[in-house]
Amino acid sequence: MSELNRLIQTESVAVIEETLNFLLYECSIDDAPSAEEIAVWRDMLAARGGKFLRLSKLCRTWLEEEQA
Repeated sequence: MSELNRLIQTESVAVIEETLNFLLYECSIDDAPSAEEIAVWRDMLAARGGKFLRLSKLCRTWLEEEQA
């Protein structure tokens, strides 16, 4: 999923948010990312800071809900 990593590192908040919403809540289980991938995205978004922190929190919340 290096293309997704590149997207998360370079795209705008709007593009990333749309992509995350699809991957976390809409795509099939077979196509869904692993918890490890989502943790990487969470960290990359946190590193970008600013407006991306909200998206990092979205990933964190998803991970917490999946582990509950």
